[in-house]
Amino acid sequence: MTTLPMNLGEAPLSQTSRKGAVLQPGMTLGVVAPCGQVLERSTTRRGCLRLEELGFSLVFGDHAHETYGYLAGQDADRAADLLTMLERDDIDGVICLRGGYGALRTLLALDVERVRRLRGGRVKPFIGFSDVTVLHALVQRELGWTTFYGPMVSSFARATPYTLGAFKTALMSVEPFTIQPDPDDPYVETLVPGRTQGRLVGGCLSLLVALLGTPWEVDTRDAILFFEDVDAEPYQIDRMLAQLLLAGKLQQCAGIVIGEHANCEPKGSGHTLGLAQVFDDLIRPLGIPTLYHLPLGHGDHLATLPLGVRAELDATRRQFRLLEPGVQ
Repeated sequence: MTTLPMNLGEAPLSQTSRKGAVLQPGMTLGVVAPCGQVLERSTTRRGCLRLEELGFSLVFGDHAHETYGYLAGQDADRAADLLTMLERDDIDGVICLRGGYGALRTLLALDVERVRRLRGGRVKPFIGFSDVTVLHALVQRELGWTTFYGPMVSSFARATPYTLGAFKTALMSVEPFTIQPDPDDPYVETLVPGRTQGRLVGGCLSLLVALLGTPWEVDTRDAILFFEDVDAEPYQIDRMLAQLLLAGKLQQCAGIVIGEHANCEPKGSGHTLGLAQVFDDLIRPLGIPTLYHLPLGHGDHLATLPLGVRAELDATRRQFRLLEPGVQ
């Protein structure tokens, strides 16, 4: 088990993150399972077929098919697979099999000094979302790489045209781009008007909160923060936002983008608040430009976001765009 570096409060390695090469047909993606396992074999196979249709070859980590309860194998094995794929010269990018739970335990088992030996070496796109939020934080803090909050192998099994197109735009193109609304529900709400720019950070809300107090808690200073979550009731979202406020994280942001909160409606009867009221109570008073309801997260459609690049939020015009590509 690693000894955690106590570098809390330090600035990121660089205000300009390092970028990997644009993904092209013929390249090889390494598949790792740092969190949970996919229970249905057909889901993995379908996801692989979609990625192969995009022209990629896939190489699975040695332990990526293993299962240990709700985890994809033992902690040390998951951590070793991740490091190996980041190190291998024949791997052009690394994509996660699925999220679920387990990334925090992968961090506990990770050889951080081995991670740091990758500094100055070849940058690779690292792709995943949900529980993978904590691994994005690790890679960005320790290596200064641009990583991608986007679909995993399991996501590709039933990826919509929107999800496929957004993936290709973010990883297979070197142009800046705008995040498009949900094609099935294009409503986007201005919570607080205004226009701002900043480095893009964020992820799944519950994991952002779980990182507080660790060496890899997300630095929100002058950044555009996005967050989303799944299967949490409004009071749980309320509690997590309150914790971020108490930690001073939300007040430091230049802008906030609230993504989808899939299946986050109240589950029981009786007195409750809706999500919109929670955001009105806790986010709106900050006076920070804020946009709500873009397809960032666990919904049917998923945008791919390059973390660490410069972004612009125009909440007044309900636009969110990346000022630079995440690959080169």
